[in-house]
Amino acid sequence: MKKHTPIFLCSVLMFSCPGSNVVFAQGKPSILTKQDFSVQIKDLPVALGDRWTPDIARKIGVPVEGSFTGEVPFDGVQYKFFQHQRAGLEIFSSNLWWDKAERSVDDYIVSQITLTAVEFATPRGVHVGSTRKELNSAYGTGQVENDAGEQWITYELDKELLSFEIKGGNVIKITMNYKNDSQE
Repeated sequence: MKKHTPIFLCSVLMFSCPGSNVVFAQGKPSILTKQDFSVQIKDLPVALGDRWTPDIARKIGVPVEGSFTGEVPFDGVQYKFFQHQRAGLEIFSSNLWWDKAERSVDDYIVSQITLTAVEFATPRGVHVGSTRKELNSAYGTGQVENDAGEQWITYELDKELLSFEIKGGNVIKITMNYKNDSQE
């Protein structure tokens, strides 16, 4: 027993420490990871922050050029956003944070993914049509917000937001995007 004492004590400390990253299997979902901000589209993973290229647009069946939606302020800087969409899927590309990430002003990334079709699911299996109970089982309770007759449940990791619109107890829209603290 003495040989295992240090391991046992480390385990006890790890499982009892409030700041521990260990998740107990009591129906509580694990914390969010970068993978939670991605979706499989035609066998191609697309995630927030991925470089946006014409090749990716063609592979997932959205317009390469997209529609210019405007310049949006993030952190006090204006960035260009374009919308690329097809039935059940909207992707916004932008040159977001190009100036802070050592990229060219003309290099674009995936800045928002919106899903409204059953065929697309999050890495944890939640899709349009999933029940609120299934959502809570996969992600936990999240931050609930009621705004203008819409109910949203949101989860946050650093500057990334994963939001689910709920209507009649079911998910009707899934959005992955960056948190924007700009007050403009």
